[in-house]
Amino acid sequence: MARRSFLLLLATFALLGGALSCRKPTSEVRAELVSGTPTQQARAAVRLAGRQDVESVPDLIRLLDDQDPAVRMYAIMALQDLTGRTYGYKFYASEQERAAAIQRWREALRRGEIPAAVRQEGV
Repeated sequence: MARRSFLLLLATFALLGGALSCRKPTSEVRAELVSGTPTQQARAAVRLAGRQDVESVPDLIRLLDDQDPAVRMYAIMALQDLTGRTYGYKFYASEQERAAAIQRWREALRRGEIPAAVRQEGV
């Protein structure tokens, strides 16, 4: 477990280094979040959270269901940074547990419980 935590910490620093050194326009970063490679999506999540881009919340919620655990991890980290909430989501949980938490995120977004987030259909 300690080795896993250490590796996640190293990955975070590597992604943060790349994410913080680049000043791409927010529209380009959002595009990477939606259709980039897993590494690009993870970096985009970090960048958008750093920019406090609450408009990216619906796309970050979609990434909570990604097949790549690293993408899921950075998506929930960004969402927690942007909203202060997790709704019980854990990127490493079983598919069933993640699905229940994702549903809580979607419902909160629909009800307007997520501060300053733009509500969009189809999340």
